[in-house]
Amino acid sequence: MDRVALTQLLDRTLDAIEGHDPSRLPLAPSAAYTENGQALAFGKGLWATATAGGLSRRAIAAEPEAGQIGFFGAVRENCNPSVLALRLRERDGAIAEIEAVICRGHERIFNPAGMTPRTAFADVLPETERGARAALIAAGNAYFDGIERSNGEMIPVTDDCARIENGTQTTLNKEVGGNPAVPLWGMKVADQIGTGYYAYIEAIRDRRYPIVDRERGLVFGIVCFDHPATMKSVAVKGHGTVPLPAFTQKPSTALIAELFQVRGGKITGIEAVLDFFPYGMRAGWN
Repeated sequence: MDRVALTQLLDRTLDAIEGHDPSRLPLAPSAAYTENGQALAFGKGLWATATAGGLSRRAIAAEPEAGQIGFFGAVRENCNPSVLALRLRERDGAIAEIEAVICRGHERIFNPAGMTPRTAFADVLPETERGARAALIAAGNAYFDGIERSNGEMIPVTDDCARIENGTQTTLNKEVGGNPAVPLWGMKVADQIGTGYYAYIEAIRDRRYPIVDRERGLVFGIVCFDHPATMKSVAVKGHGTVPLPAFTQKPSTALIAELFQVRGGKITGIEAVLDFFPYGMRAGWN
């Protein structure tokens, strides 16, 4: 399928979800659906709770050569707002895979109203700014490696790169902050990661990049962040010892769908949908 056909199939899928009716779709006999890493039957989970008219799309990535398309946006479930990332894989005209990452609320990072269209992610890049598939994936991997090593300098990222997590802007944001002891959310991506604040993250594992949209410079990844809860504070450059927030004080794994826009070899925008689950969880796919 080309990009137009994939987008039409995505539209049909979203309509079927809102209509609580997977029978509307051309599902392959072996089609699989996961929601937050758990295998569910079609018709369960989001398929049963979505409120008609509540789905909105913020960013879309497609890779026709791989038969895959994904989007980041918002949805209403039983009239309550949720944040959603969804990936769809097509094979021989039928839907083979649907993967959903949903956040239904979080004490610090949750703003469904912020999931309005991000126009820059729809830009078709000139050929001179497009990277090879492997190079785009390498940029995403460098971001995760930088977090693991508390080294922002190893990340190919522009100074004006805004990161949006669950609709909340968590870099270059002067209005709000994460930890009141450190103005993290007002910082640039590389500077923020270089503070050492994220030392409480044990590992970023099970990295997958199922969609690489060279035309728009988009890399759709799904990863797991492990938080072992063995630290009560961290040493932050320029701020000394800083206590960690309550959500880091119990073992958990964050399942994260992350979208990078890479232009001319540098990350220019980051979008993420995430939530926290039992420590050591798997994402449900190889």
